[in-house]
Amino acid sequence: EENIATIGLRVFTSLDPGVQLLAEKQLVEGLQRLQPEDEAAVLEGAVVVTQPATGAVLAMVGGREVAADGFNRALDAKRPVGSLIKPFVYLAALQSGEYTLANTAEDAPTEVVMENGRTWSPENFSLESHGEVSLLQALAASYNQATVRLGLATGVETLVDILVAFGIEEPPPAFPSLLLGAVDLAPFDVAGLYSTLANDGFRTPLTAVRSVVDTAGQPLTRTAIEVDQVADPNAVHQLNRGLVEVMQQGTGRSSKAFLPEDLVVAGKTGTSDEFRDSWFAGFSGDHLAVVWIGRDDNEPAGLTGAAGALSVWAPMMAAMA
Repeated sequence: EENIATIGLRVFTSLDPGVQLLAEKQLVEGLQRLQPEDEAAVLEGAVVVTQPATGAVLAMVGGREVAADGFNRALDAKRPVGSLIKPFVYLAALQSGEYTLANTAEDAPTEVVMENGRTWSPENFSLESHGEVSLLQALAASYNQATVRLGLATGVETLVDILVAFGIEEPPPAFPSLLLGAVDLAPFDVAGLYSTLANDGFRTPLTAVRSVVDTAGQPLTRTAIEVDQVADPNAVHQLNRGLVEVMQQGTGRSSKAFLPEDLVVAGKTGTSDEFRDSWFAGFSGDHLAVVWIGRDDNEPAGLTGAAGALSVWAPMMAAMA
């Protein structure tokens, strides 16, 4: 900051003031609306909005005190992502060539023996099983048991490889629980993953700085757009159609109350154990947005992804349409 002031450097960013103000407004109002009246603990949140085709960061909100310096939850609050990981489990299956979303999986109890000898028996959110279901139905309704069975069939290591290819810096351990989102990521990290989905499997690293110029207007540095194909575009296209179904008939269907009827959106809800974290990531057209809501003390926020983060994401996306 001192060099910029004394040397006269100018930094040109991709931040869009209109989108930034919108994101701040929607997050603050949403947190005020969702805050339980009988609780002193304050709900916090974060928002990241990107342009997937260019990797440009259009807006970033690191907490409800939008003008305060300090801890930026959008960058530094690494939290369990829950069901936000599931689309990448289905992408692994689609890329294998052995599955389409019309194929079926058994949504039934399963036991996984861990390395320590203990067993892991995931349950669905409703505590009910649904038998033979299509992969499309399992994705849209976010069935845990069907997802785990599919992920074990394609391999947890395959999921790790996809996450690394999509930009995760540190490969998460290939434990079966990863299939249901047992990995801590910041909202900015999630935005990078989903931006690649929104860009048909072509990864463009996220950046907020376009260029830096000196007092004479000469560029000292310029950010080039880097594009790498990291997934099969056909598989990603099919997956994204499934994420549209999430919004039409699945866990994201409550968004229809906020969105224009002709706006096609794709996205996924996420809820971590004991309702500690409420997530939503989704995209339409030129915009992708990720919203996280939770508590800094890691106590339960009491919100699913649909009840919390989606209620902030949907009106924001409607205003950007």
